[in-house]
Amino acid sequence: MHWHGIRQLHTVQMDGVNGITQCPVAEGDTYQYKFKIMQYGTSWYHSHYSAQYSDGVAGPMLIHGPNSDNWDEEWEPIMVTDWLHNTAFEEYHKEHFGNGKLPQADSILLNGKGRFNGKGEYYINKFEAGKKYLIRIINASTSLHFHFSIDGHKFKVISTDFVPIKPYETNSLSVGIGQRYNVIVEAKPETPSSNGKYWIRTEYTGGTCNGGQVRGAPLGDADPARDNQRVGIISYMDATGTDNPTSTRTQVEPDCLDEPFDKLEPIVKWSVSAPQNDIKGAVFEAGLDFKDKRMQRMGVNHWTITDTAMWLNPSSPTILNLANTTWDPEYAVVDYNYDDGDNMVYMVITSGNHSTRSNKLATDHPIHLHGHDFAVIGQKANELYDPQRTPLTFKLNNPPRRDTAMLPRGGYLAIAFKPDNPGIWALHCHIAWHAGSGLALQIMERHTEIARANGDSSGAFTTIREGCQKWDKWLLKNPHKFNETMRDDSGI
Repeated sequence: MHWHGIRQLHTVQMDGVNGITQCPVAEGDTYQYKFKIMQYGTSWYHSHYSAQYSDGVAGPMLIHGPNSDNWDEEWEPIMVTDWLHNTAFEEYHKEHFGNGKLPQADSILLNGKGRFNGKGEYYINKFEAGKKYLIRIINASTSLHFHFSIDGHKFKVISTDFVPIKPYETNSLSVGIGQRYNVIVEAKPETPSSNGKYWIRTEYTGGTCNGGQVRGAPLGDADPARDNQRVGIISYMDATGTDNPTSTRTQVEPDCLDEPFDKLEPIVKWSVSAPQNDIKGAVFEAGLDFKDKRMQRMGVNHWTITDTAMWLNPSSPTILNLANTTWDPEYAVVDYNYDDGDNMVYMVITSGNHSTRSNKLATDHPIHLHGHDFAVIGQKANELYDPQRTPLTFKLNNPPRRDTAMLPRGGYLAIAFKPDNPGIWALHCHIAWHAGSGLALQIMERHTEIARANGDSSGAFTTIREGCQKWDKWLLKNPHKFNETMRDDSGI
């Protein structure tokens, strides 16, 4: 189980990533996680075993602390998911061996409630006129980027991921997979509805982001029978009748970009230092490998961010192989052995069209880094990364910070973080189908310090070893449930 966005300072063994920080938890077994919380805000936990979280192994996680604006009441967190009637594993297999198109969701759910073919129920919550409500929004979907809005209402955005920001006002919010926003909504509609009810909308951008689609729900469709994007209802205390809202939607642009760069201003300021590393050696390209013979796992396409699609051995997690001096290329290990934990290292990830490699495919990816908040120092769509000129444009004075940021299509994402957390940290696309297809790498941070810093001398890794023994024992008894020969995904 992965605790999304949690720093895990000196507890990498609790990060919960199959094949990297532990073996999978065997069927019928238990596993206890214990770690120190250093952040506060909104996040979620989810399985990191292939695409398992898409089938519901996930939930919200709240850590209470200060906010950058005032509110009167708080809602339960709003967890937005795309839902498949088949299992994620069935859909992933069909995508790989069928027509290559990403699976289509059957419904969009808010906290497990949704509609399909005109049946089901909407998520409903109450507003009392004049009060200010704290609403926490989590995109926990498999493949859909959402624009969140409430008809007739603006809201203040006060945090992004685990980072409190200077409040700003908007009437819609672009939320990538894995991202979270805290917003304050005043119960004072700009455009009153006739019955005191208002739609909550999560308009998906579909193929625009190379994510999936929702069956029978075209973008912005106003047909009431196609209600996948009208997923919830706010009902004022004086609302009348049982009819659905009569409110009208806010016009949104169906893009896959993060919120405006200049709006995400952290309250606690950072100044980004010059890089410890050579940026020229820290540029990675996200692309689709069209059945490269070196990576022809099951004879299908794989996404890559290094020269090789990630492919892990669940029975031999990276954390139990720290004595290695070389790594199988399919482990996609990137060594960041910098011992200065105060100054930054930079990484640049490009989308598709920046090199002469054959795997060009410019598309958008929500990139998540484990073990760190990072500074977003550069982020452009449809603009080539120039190693000479682009770094001169990086924002180094209090840039946005978060743990999940969009890599825009045809452009680049540049991030900076302090190498102060010895461990093996996954960096991956949070479109589950892409991560499963290999779009991931492992940052080996301060390799020589990992075991000592994380307490292995006192037996901290014993639980991992015992868990692996139980996993291997389960494998021997259940070879039909996990067939390595027929395996079709990276493991994460």
